[in-house]
Amino acid sequence: MTGIALLLLRFSCAAAAFPALASWWSRPDGDAPAAIASAGGLAVALMIGLGTRAVGLLLAVALAAGLLAAKGDRALLLLAAAGGAGALALQGPGAYSVDAHRYGRRVIRLAPRTPDRGGGA
Repeated sequence: MTGIALLLLRFSCAAAAFPALASWWSRPDGDAPAAIASAGGLAVALMIGLGTRAVGLLLAVALAAGLLAAKGDRALLLLAAAGGAGALALQGPGAYSVDAHRYGRRVIRLAPRTPDRGGGA
């Protein structure tokens, strides 16, 4: 279930990242296609789980920087999105990602302690 929750978190961060980054990176001098392509590339990387920790950290910093110019409800939305991206950067991509298949999955099993390892009988 944790892998599915992280998959949903990646998708929601990507949904927040694309419009926010595309609007901030586009300039009035006509550089909008490059900004849209860059924001789209980051959103796709988040959705498939490629470089999730780095992209999540970059997104959290970019959204937190956007808080300086935002006011009202938009500031709260950006704060929530930055928090989600920060949580994704700290937690990692989850089991259903390219990173998990590239670097392997870690399974932590919590077994009861045996008497020889300090567990009471």
